[in-house]
Amino acid sequence: MQVLIRIGLVSLFAFSGAQAATAAAEQKASAAGDKKPSFDCTTARHSIEEMVCKDPELAELDVKLAAVFESALKKVEALPNTAPEIRHMKAYELRWSRERNECAKSKDAKECTAESYRYRIADLQARFFLVKSESPAVYLCRNNPKNEMVVTHLDSDPATVRLDRGGKTAITFKDDEGDGKRYDSPDGTSFEVEGDMALVTWPKGNEFECILRK
Repeated sequence: MQVLIRIGLVSLFAFSGAQAATAAAEQKASAAGDKKPSFDCTTARHSIEEMVCKDPELAELDVKLAAVFESALKKVEALPNTAPEIRHMKAYELRWSRERNECAKSKDAKECTAESYRYRIADLQARFFLVKSESPAVYLCRNNPKNEMVVTHLDSDPATVRLDRGGKTAITFKDDEGDGKRYDSPDGTSFEVEGDMALVTWPKGNEFECILRK
């Protein structure tokens, strides 16, 4: 996780280049075929993969994810001693594809699959600063000046808030059903702000309050 935080700090100054690289990768992938996914459809073995091959909207999301993942991977490859992190990224991407295929059990398999793609794309964009972001804010947690959390809002879709605390990074997603002040993550992390105060839930039910440092 230290590698990811280091990447994030460097990436704040390299957004324009990353954005251009992502756009170029998307255009390249799109030029390879009209509304076709990034993978070879002749190798599709799962019903979700077959659906992605047949549905233009899902195919386009697959191409976008492939481009975003390529941009994230290039950022990691540009740093020294990141071979373990690269292996982790590729393994996680494979695990995500298996989770996406679980959408076959959903009542609306297409919507479930599309949402899976959108959240995965937003997670990568936030984790590697591949989209525009606001200036980070620092919160002091548990009334302890040494317990800091860096909070960064990013212009992804869905909107995300990146939380960096204690050498760990968590990506939370905007809860559109609420008042727009709460962000949640599938792993149980949440961030909800009210004025200068924030209520945070870290994984395993660890809930605490933080106050904006001015």
